Amino acid sequence: MVTIADSISKLSITGINIRDLDKIPAVVRNRDCPILYPRPDGFISGFEPDRITTGDGSSAKMDVRYTLTYTFLESPIGSDRGLFGVYPSFVANVAKILDAILLNDKITGAVDIRAVDVGAFGPVADPAGNAFHGCDIAIEILEFVN
Repeated sequence: MVTIADSISKLSITGINIRDLDKIPAVVRNRDCPILYPRPDGFISGFEPDRITTGDGSSAKMDVRYTLTYTFLESPIGSDRGLFGVYPSFVANVAKILDAILLNDKITGAVDIRAVDVGAFGPVADPAGNAFHGCDIAIEILEFVN
């Protein structure tokens, strides 16, 4: 999980600030946006190990599936002209993020990656509770263990 998060943080997506687990912002400022970071409350979910061979402890081979959830913030609410002024760039940036993650062969630690859900576009709070145009992006990971 740490390796995958590190790989995602090293993706180069023009115009988007991507943070790793140790760089989750306590407060997001306008100059930080657009920003993608691991969701602090609920980053890892749906952990499902599936044993595919017999054996004791570390000798058994298994598939492990889980979901990593990221928060994407386009801009602070009220920083643009009109309620939907940021919508075109917002949609374009989410598409760039999905393309970069799903079409990238350099994300280490995972065997398979797929988007599970892009949350509703709307008000999303940063860790300090400030409102942003944003959404959550959930990514399902499949790893082979052993």
